[in-house]
Amino acid sequence: MLFLLIVGLFGYTLIAKTTGNPLPTVFGWGSAVVLSGSMEPELPVGALLFIQREKNYEIGEIVTYEDENGTLVTHRLTALENGNAVTKGDANNVEDTPFPVSKICGKVQAVLPGVGGTILWLKTPPGLCAILLFGGTLLFVPDYIIRKVGKTLEK
Repeated sequence: MLFLLIVGLFGYTLIAKTTGNPLPTVFGWGSAVVLSGSMEPELPVGALLFIQREKNYEIGEIVTYEDENGTLVTHRLTALENGNAVTKGDANNVEDTPFPVSKICGKVQAVLPGVGGTILWLKTPPGLCAILLFGGTLLFVPDYIIRKVGKTLEK
């Protein structure tokens, strides 16, 4: 079951990325992995974030947005003025460049420390091989066991 969930999420992410969606979402929820320490200790490096798209955002919330380079950034919202937003990483000394509120992908709702590193590893060639090996094991081992047990019972 977990295998199917991981493969499904990976497949959906791959499709969404090729269509230009910066943060793939299912029913308004997406996920991202923390890659830098700009939000520590609140969001540790390697944490998996669950992000929900909202209609409105408030100052003080942690939001994920797409910057001018197309990179996802997760920082605390410090100002909202004239359709623009300003954010700042908790561990940073200066605020980020203002950007249109429409670039906000969502608000961080939950954090799973340490899980993001595993997700990133599963997207590498060795991780994909591990997924395929695990999936193949799930497909073929139960049948093998049933055949062995059946032969034992026939004796």
